[in-house]
Amino acid sequence: MPLQADSILRDRYRIIGELGHGGMGAVYKGHDENLGVDVAIKENLFVSPESERQFRREATVLASLRHPNLPRVTDHFVVPDQGQYLVMDFIPGEDAKTMLEAHAGLLPEGEVVRWGREILDALAYMHNRPQPILHRDIKPGNIKITPEGRAVLVDFGLAKIHDTTQSTTVGAKAYTPGFAPPEQYGLGRTDPRTDIYSLGATLYNLLTGRMPADSLERAMGQKQLTPIRELNPAVSARTAEAIERALAVRPEDRYASAADFAAALPPLEEFTVRARAEATVSQDAPRPEPAQPPAAAPNRLPLIAGLVVAALALTGGGLYAFGVFNPPATPTPTSRAPATAAPASATVAVAAAATASPTPPAPTATPEPTATVEPSATPTVTLTQPPTATPRGGGPGQVAFVSERVGGIPQIFVVDVNSPTKDSDLQPLTTSPDGACQPAWSPDGRKLLFISPCRAKDDSYPNAIIYVMNADGSDIQPLIQRVGGNFSPDWSPAGILFTYLTNNRPQIWVAEADGSNARVLSRGTSADSHPSWSPDGERIVFRNTTRAGRPTLYWMNRDGSFGAGRSQPDQVTRDLDAAAPDWSPNGDLVAFVSGASIYVVPWDARGFNAQNITGAARPNDDPDFSPDGRWIVFESWRDNANHNIYIMTTSGSTVTALTQDPAWDYQPAWRP
Repeated sequence: MPLQADSILRDRYRIIGELGHGGMGAVYKGHDENLGVDVAIKENLFVSPESERQFRREATVLASLRHPNLPRVTDHFVVPDQGQYLVMDFIPGEDAKTMLEAHAGLLPEGEVVRWGREILDALAYMHNRPQPILHRDIKPGNIKITPEGRAVLVDFGLAKIHDTTQSTTVGAKAYTPGFAPPEQYGLGRTDPRTDIYSLGATLYNLLTGRMPADSLERAMGQKQLTPIRELNPAVSARTAEAIERALAVRPEDRYASAADFAAALPPLEEFTVRARAEATVSQDAPRPEPAQPPAAAPNRLPLIAGLVVAALALTGGGLYAFGVFNPPATPTPTSRAPATAAPASATVAVAAAATASPTPPAPTATPEPTATVEPSATPTVTLTQPPTATPRGGGPGQVAFVSERVGGIPQIFVVDVNSPTKDSDLQPLTTSPDGACQPAWSPDGRKLLFISPCRAKDDSYPNAIIYVMNADGSDIQPLIQRVGGNFSPDWSPAGILFTYLTNNRPQIWVAEADGSNARVLSRGTSADSHPSWSPDGERIVFRNTTRAGRPTLYWMNRDGSFGAGRSQPDQVTRDLDAAAPDWSPNGDLVAFVSGASIYVVPWDARGFNAQNITGAARPNDDPDFSPDGRWIVFESWRDNANHNIYIMTTSGSTVTALTQDPAWDYQPAWRP
């Protein structure tokens, strides 16, 4: 019986509504009354003593996963005479299938490659665990794109153990037609290369609007894979070749690992937008007829494909999402690297709950018609200016920054994000002879904090005073002027954080919005600096240079405490020299700088799973999230000459320069 809206599950989870339904049960959106957060709840209604035991064992394995591109499993339990349940993060946003349909069957190559890289990073994490985990149902509908632009691989399931030394049980083979390789039809055992194929099929679909030819029909010699560039000539040759290799029918012809697949894709820097405009796809020219594919080379696959069809009829084609497998004893060689051989003994398959899409999964091996959107014309790329009514990044679409373009003295400037004013036309908001640095906006975007004196970009500013002015540069007033040095301000409704330098030791202080009631938050002799508020004003991330023997980010509560019974703060970063933290507007991530690269890390992962989003393009500094959380503004001098202000998506793509003046530009702050 379906769970009813507003009912309470296990005295904790209030059911908001049903997100989707499948053969094993439903997926619900719920609210965790204990923690005050929304969750996704997946149910399995087929409970037996054996399945309950398997569920608990494998749910524990899945609950151990912590990766920014995977949902966290937070609870699992069985309700007697009702079902078994898995509780995980509710991932907001749209799935890639919905986005594909909204874009008339084609998505920008740079975005698709970025999503692919993020999912490959998640797969590498899963495949390389002590007890490796396979997903086995990767498809556009199972990739959610969050409002921040992050790709998340969803649709965990409920675990069931299957012994590969015995006959296959009903539903033990997992597949979604069109996205599954031949081995999921019964042509062999699954291993990491199974996920490689499914992701390749997903990327193929997102770039062409069509699903690749069915792997079983290709194995039987009945169909050939249509090259990507015949369907979408705008896709680069490198991207097309990488994806097509992932779609090889024979596992040994695919990439041996997720890392190999990622290495074959183009770096994100190749998709830098140089014209400060949004690329849009038009379909005005007729698409030429694709050339006839060459005749299939004879191989052994068609000889046994008929047996596969019979096996499918017996197994019923049950859908499975995740499988946990044992590592192979011996690898199968490939042309690039050793491939993962079939598992030798116990395999754990994880039964899929329904997807979070309202459309239920297809009950048979017939591909969903809506998944194929055949373009009627050759895509051509045109450049159009984005509408000024919807500023990129949210808010008024402005960034404050520091520039030394006027007499070599730092001053505060503001530039529009959507239509940057020509560098020579930008006018400073400040004209201080002692310089002005480190702009920080008020929560409503009407005022700006800055510090002075400052003669150049620096990590510390002795003797600096924090000033406040209106957004147009008028009514400049001193706000915080404690003797010693006050710098790196951050303003939220909870107050103004700043670093106070006394006796050459920086510490975190907080004051009211009018500068009054300044008080210390740091403890003892710790060297703390560069604080950043969480969006709810309850926590503070900051840099410390004394606790871990290297510059490390930590977090504390707004009152300076570390939590019940704790004498030390929790780390936000580890094994990296970290600086310049900034908390994302949705509260999930912290951006920071290490080794002149920009990283993002889940604030509560204790430093694990930090992701370098700028890759080899560096040096970079001073990241700051946009109000909508989808973009980051930052400083870079990647040409080894000019320090300019850039923006990029939160995964590092669509890099655009906002300034290009030869003088140094730095310390950007996105206006709320």
